[in-house]
Amino acid sequence: MRVRAPSWLGAPLRRAAAGGAAVAAGALAAGWPYWRGHPAAAAVTLACCGGFAVAGGLLAAGRLGRRTGAAFTAGAAAWALTWTASWNAGAGPVVSVFAQSVFFVAIGVGVLLYPGGRLDGAVVRLWTGATAAVMIGGQALLCALSRPAWNGFDPAAAWPSAAPDREAFDCTYRAVTTLEAVLAGALVIILLLRLPGTGRLDRRYTVPVAAAVTVGVAGALAVQGSLIGRHVTLDDVMEVYLFQGVSATVLPLAFLAAALRARLAELSAAERMQRLTDPVSVEKVRDALRRVLRDATLDLWLWAGDGYVDVTGRGAGAGDGPVPGRWRHEVRTSAGEPLAAVDADDRLRGHEPLVEAALVAGGRALETVRLQAAARANLERARDARERLVRVQAAERERLAGELQRSAQQRLRALEDLLEGLEEAAGPRAREQARACRRELAEAAAELDGLARGVHPAILTDAGLAPAMRLVAARAAVPVRLDLPARRYPPEVESTLYFALCEALANAAKHAGADEIRVSVREEAGRVVAEVRDDGAGGAGAVPGGGLAGLTDRVRALRGHVDVDSPRGAGTTVRIALPAPGG
Repeated sequence: MRVRAPSWLGAPLRRAAAGGAAVAAGALAAGWPYWRGHPAAAAVTLACCGGFAVAGGLLAAGRLGRRTGAAFTAGAAAWALTWTASWNAGAGPVVSVFAQSVFFVAIGVGVLLYPGGRLDGAVVRLWTGATAAVMIGGQALLCALSRPAWNGFDPAAAWPSAAPDREAFDCTYRAVTTLEAVLAGALVIILLLRLPGTGRLDRRYTVPVAAAVTVGVAGALAVQGSLIGRHVTLDDVMEVYLFQGVSATVLPLAFLAAALRARLAELSAAERMQRLTDPVSVEKVRDALRRVLRDATLDLWLWAGDGYVDVTGRGAGAGDGPVPGRWRHEVRTSAGEPLAAVDADDRLRGHEPLVEAALVAGGRALETVRLQAAARANLERARDARERLVRVQAAERERLAGELQRSAQQRLRALEDLLEGLEEAAGPRAREQARACRRELAEAAAELDGLARGVHPAILTDAGLAPAMRLVAARAAVPVRLDLPARRYPPEVESTLYFALCEALANAAKHAGADEIRVSVREEAGRVVAEVRDDGAGGAGAVPGGGLAGLTDRVRALRGHVDVDSPRGAGTTVRIALPAPGG
């Protein structure tokens, strides 16, 4: 994959410049009678008109705001035709007033098309229809109710006067101007309401545009309203056209600046990615992409040989179907093999060149972290296998303990009852031997019961962790204070916590010389946290083959961890944390 060169270089730039020159030439020809006496106004207007067309052409050639650029190009052509009013004869004046209306409609539609290229939503489509009706339909009504002189033109000019009425014309002019102000305000409100729903990347470009629209629309409306209630001359009309055109030029320049920022972001993506991923790690590459693309929800999946894995090495759902509101973009090596996949906000789809630039810039880092991801995936598979083994062991302990109690102990009890019957029927010597056998059987049954409790206590299975630990605390040689929840946990979690707490209690009672031990279990930040605190001598630590080392191995098998805080003379705290069910 390679970065696309900015689409404004070469032929698109030449075409945009040619279009700007053509529009400027048309504006020069259309307004020639006026320009001869106003050279300064001609220079400003022709530069703005040509620049408007060039900006529209450049936007139309790019990916960001393509349809907006087409609308601005059409608006620039309409602006050029607006100056036909300067001829003040024939059809020039009527062409001028309708071209002005088309100019403003094109600008409004172009603004609403940015950046997605669609008129999304019923409100936006309603605004577009209402604006076309008011600007063009309203202008047609004004023409029908007026004469050319009432609009500042020569009385002999061609004009579609159907029922001229000065009072009706003035009232309609005020009404149309008021509606235009309402529509302009609605446009600003629509743009402001759009901002919360735009992505962070789009917001960088749309905020300046919204500000430019507000300034340009306010200026155009202010000067248009200045014509109400006065005798209008051709010079007045020309001055209004000049001011409105220069004010409107702010819009394409703002859009062009926004698009240039997008292109500069693409060019700077390589430097930013390199800076943010040094030194390289899976998390740094993901976080760098999030910062460069301004998407805090972006997720990175890496190919691990037989499927995608996330930054932790766990299997990811990159092969699943599309998720609403999300955009999945795959990255492949130069040989066409899978390398990575990016799951991002769907609004980044309109900035695909920037996404590709960032991914290409991070290509070497992606190659490096893919090896890390593969190693993590192997480690994760080993952890999964170990976790499954712990679950199987817990279930097997429970089964074995139940089997010992149900089968072996029952047989011993039955044999004891049989000996009791034989004892009553036997002679003195045989009776004594039967009593000895019964004592041996009772001791064997007691030992077997203890063994069953050590394998997996029945109370843990039947009642849960809290009752099982209360039984352990009651038998302890040191006073134990318990703070345990009544809720149940999955069998492997309860079993692991039970044996870990028993081991910690045994260590505290045997080695710490404590006067009291406190045991607590709580849920904290998506984990089950158990603590065993004693007020003994401290200085405890895990040694190979020791109780704490075995405790740590058992807990780690369920993706948990054990922390031991044991300063000398200040007691020992063993903290056990396991993932909470569903966490």
